[in-house]
Amino acid sequence: MKGKPIPTEMTACVWRGGPRVEVETIPVPEISRGELLVQIEACGLCPTDIKKIDMALIKPPVILGHEMAGKVVAAGGGAEEFLGKRVAVYHHVPCRNCRLCELGRYSQCAGYKKTGTSAGFSPAGGGWAEYVTVAPWIVKGGGVVELPRGLPVKIAILMEPLNTCLKCVSALPERKGTLVVLGQGPVGLMLTALTSSNGWGVFAVEPLPERQEKSLAFGAKAVFHPEKDLVKWLQEVAAPLGHDAVIAATESEAAINGSLLALRPGGTMILFAHTRMGQELKIDAGQIGMAEKQIVGSYSSSIELNSLTREILLDNRFPWGEFVTHLFPLEEINNALALARRPEGGSLKVAVAPDPGIA
Repeated sequence: MKGKPIPTEMTACVWRGGPRVEVETIPVPEISRGELLVQIEACGLCPTDIKKIDMALIKPPVILGHEMAGKVVAAGGGAEEFLGKRVAVYHHVPCRNCRLCELGRYSQCAGYKKTGTSAGFSPAGGGWAEYVTVAPWIVKGGGVVELPRGLPVKIAILMEPLNTCLKCVSALPERKGTLVVLGQGPVGLMLTALTSSNGWGVFAVEPLPERQEKSLAFGAKAVFHPEKDLVKWLQEVAAPLGHDAVIAATESEAAINGSLLALRPGGTMILFAHTRMGQELKIDAGQIGMAEKQIVGSYSSSIELNSLTREILLDNRFPWGEFVTHLFPLEEINNALALARRPEGGSLKVAVAPDPGIA
């Protein structure tokens, strides 16, 4: 094992059940052969992790956080090539050998569902801490991506969510037309920026005025409030047959059904925000069976998009620097969670960092 001396203890945000996360001092995890120890620079607060807390979807105690970037400060045997490098880390990688991987359904692979990064306790991401370990299969499987020199950490931590957005966009029809994006939070805005720059005519649905303004700045042709004659408005701005596609970056049943009515026959709706089992969605089945509209899902990231994600993060056409609006110290994790749950003051992506001053 090589690297500079590592402290024996660190600050970590530990969820032990209930609505709050505890800030604790715990041992820095040790690494074995093939593993990496990454000193975290920052980690985003993903809605999926917040759901795990709010709905108790995971067994505590755990340290969450997977939208992370940092510096490799120790490397086990066989992984020394990463030592000293700034990296973004994916917490899942597929096996690439099973039937689902052969079909390109990497996020459905049994190996993919196993979390390979941890700051302690059961592996659950670990980015809400000062240090995180990266398992050998993540290292070997392409889940550690070297960051370009000088890339700000506020942009680097967007790699995993941006990958998920690129995967979602790849599920759109090849022939471009008009697209409705439901929700203009950080992910919805990413989808708007990516699709509008790629030739789609994007119409967004978003209740918050600050995010409506951002949506227009990021390429939407128009933005509408979901509770103000949504179906009528969407139909008025559509081509005669209706919109070609819809991406639901929100779980709102009303918005989903409204946009489904405005979707043209044979059009495609992508459910992007439904990230847990047991979620029910009541829709008009005739819109699917009789009008031949398609509903498909898009979940998590794709290993095949890692290189493209890195390339697009460097593309100056996109306003990536505007996405992370709030960076809290680890000690203020509960304030960060509160803002992420109830956005205000123009907040978009919220993140935590051991030392916000370096970000």
